[in-house]
Amino acid sequence: MDKAVVVVTTPDEVRQEEIKLLAQTCGYEVAKTFAQFTKPRARFLIGEGKVEEITNFILENRIKVAVFEDYLNSRQVMSIEEKFKIPVIDKFDLILNVFEKHAKSREARLQIELARLKRKLPYIKIFLGRKVREEHPGFGSSGEYIIHSTLSAINKRIKKIEKKLERFQERVALQSNRRKEKGKVVSIAGYTNVGKTTIFNGLAKLQEDAKDELFTTLRTKTACIKLGEEKVFVNDTLGFIRNLPHELIYAFAATLGEIKNSDLVLLVLDASEPLEEFLKKKEICENTLVNIGADHIPVVYALNKIDLGSAIEEKKIGNCVAMSAKYNIGFGELKNKISEVLHGQSGT
Repeated sequence: MDKAVVVVTTPDEVRQEEIKLLAQTCGYEVAKTFAQFTKPRARFLIGEGKVEEITNFILENRIKVAVFEDYLNSRQVMSIEEKFKIPVIDKFDLILNVFEKHAKSREARLQIELARLKRKLPYIKIFLGRKVREEHPGFGSSGEYIIHSTLSAINKRIKKIEKKLERFQERVALQSNRRKEKGKVVSIAGYTNVGKTTIFNGLAKLQEDAKDELFTTLRTKTACIKLGEEKVFVNDTLGFIRNLPHELIYAFAATLGEIKNSDLVLLVLDASEPLEEFLKKKEICENTLVNIGADHIPVVYALNKIDLGSAIEEKKIGNCVAMSAKYNIGFGELKNKISEVLHGQSGT
């Protein structure tokens, strides 16, 4: 297991824990977390003194990678790597690494490749420019040709992937429309690692992978269940996370598109979390629904993990059901609530 250092510029302990969990999910051993709560700097994001402190720690402890909780631009990554002499990744890269770990389908791998290429294009352009000037100072316009041809090849690959994903998106939309002709569609959404797949398993009586890890679901899984005499299709979808980058939403448009084609969104929240964090993640999930164009769809809130203990009354919101998917508590009430909202029988 490679050792990593984590660098944060926020005093928010939940965000700090989340980036460490992402790093651990990727297989890194977090040796130390460095924090600096000052105004972001243009070159390194953090101050030069902190850069030197981290550099010394990296050398002394054989650190293999540095992880930043903040999103870094290409010049910042390059400047920090020159100092640290090891790869530098930020939250965007880390999320993609987790996605890659769980990617099983061809479409998921293409979506990850697309996000990586679009993300790395500015970095590659700067890197190639420096490399050509340093190693071949006499190339002149020939050096520009090397850079242009490389970038052109990458852009062609991006367009090729986009076309393949457009066809995939069309197939997904067609499948969604066919399902809606046969019955109602409910999509399970929510923050990553909140218990969506366990709820999906409970509703569908399946045994899908429900590891205690981030982003285990990359491609939507669908099952047909019966609510009374009615056939309902249930989707288990990609988890949300705070500051989910726009490029990831774009790359996974087909996967997230399943949600906006639904008749109802079952939004899963962790009822065991402190009220402030509970409300924050609720807001993040609802904002993500807005970003993907799914904010017009009726919502039922599944307040999961009540077995872990919580002041549940203060968290009851709208159409909600308190439950524990792990211990099979609340599924009957959840099915009744879904039926009520699907048929417009609930007043909230």
